[in-house]
Amino acid sequence: MKEEDRCKAKQRFLSTLSGHEKRKHIRESYFLSNTEPEKYTTEFENLRKSIFKVAENIPKWGENLPTRWIVLEKEIDRHIAEEKKLVISYEVAKQLAKMSSFPIIEIESELDSFLKYEHEIGNLIFFDDIKSYIVLEPKWLVDIFRCFVSPLQFQEHFVEMTEWKKLESTGILPDSLIKKLFKKVPGFDSVNHTEFALQVMEKFDIIVKPTTLTGNEEYYMPCMINASDFETITQIFNVQSKNCLRTSWFCLDFNFLPPSFFNHLLVTFVKKYALCTDQDGKMQLYRGIGIFNLEKNGCQKLVACLSENAIAVQVWEYHNEEQHICNANYSTIREYLINTVDFLQCRYKMNIQYECFFKCPEGKYYKTAGKVSCDDTGENYFCPEHGIIHSLEDLRKIWLQDEKDENTDQ
Repeated sequence: MKEEDRCKAKQRFLSTLSGHEKRKHIRESYFLSNTEPEKYTTEFENLRKSIFKVAENIPKWGENLPTRWIVLEKEIDRHIAEEKKLVISYEVAKQLAKMSSFPIIEIESELDSFLKYEHEIGNLIFFDDIKSYIVLEPKWLVDIFRCFVSPLQFQEHFVEMTEWKKLESTGILPDSLIKKLFKKVPGFDSVNHTEFALQVMEKFDIIVKPTTLTGNEEYYMPCMINASDFETITQIFNVQSKNCLRTSWFCLDFNFLPPSFFNHLLVTFVKKYALCTDQDGKMQLYRGIGIFNLEKNGCQKLVACLSENAIAVQVWEYHNEEQHICNANYSTIREYLINTVDFLQCRYKMNIQYECFFKCPEGKYYKTAGKVSCDDTGENYFCPEHGIIHSLEDLRKIWLQDEKDENTDQ
């Protein structure tokens, strides 16, 4: 074919697809003839190389997969196209796998492998730890998340519900409101899908069911919890009392810290420690702050706080009489905080650098002034917040007791 004819043919082709969405998929143009392939050997070779080049960028390209996986994949596509299924149960998936000639003896193990593979390449959503249902259409799950992450956009539909005020003021998500929100999701079966959907939202820290010393059965939404200033919270717990001993602050300073990251961290603390409650039974969970009981008697409380690009933790100890020195060992809390931050970065594929610091017990965790690096080897330091000298050993020992013990053993 002459070059002029090729140009005209290419222009006609592009003109035909000018208003079609598939135009964006055009990469290269090749002019071939399957009736006279011997005249187009170079073009066929170029096409072959181009196809392989594109295919190499496809995830999992080149892996040897069982033919029955393709059969099951097509069967799932049929469920989406013909039966309009957005989600199927694991038991239905097993029946489809059986129809696709999966070995009966190992059907669950091979089905799980297939579903993990399909999840990794983005064809469906499957959670190995919540495997009761498989999401065939990701938008179904997105619609669920949207209802809960931005629930106030639906308030005009439920203005008569007092639960909205409760959600806005406390972050509590009542069962009645959960049911109303789920009704907004197309293809949602409240009888069969509710438990699965709640488990998935817990997995992604959108909602959490805190534990308390008195027991709790309600879900909370961290992103909806009201803010409160730290000084007001210290008054609630009478931290200014001479019988309350405050440890130094242990802080992680980040080069950048998204607020959502702290929400994930706060949820892990909620799952590990029992949340404190005030005299009215209100859980002490706020936007950027959480207060937890370390012991059942409530005499040791852990406070975790968020400030701009920093996370800080402190322990409040309550005694029968005034105490001046803290001799406890809270190195396990420091380790848990660091390990959790590293785990969350790995889980959400983030790379945020941070450094460890201390602050004196009375220092403002949200202020940069007065922070001392964990690598500082001096004996004392001047605190610019209070204009006095602090012992660096007193700040360090409760958080680094394990390291001190190791050095002593050596």
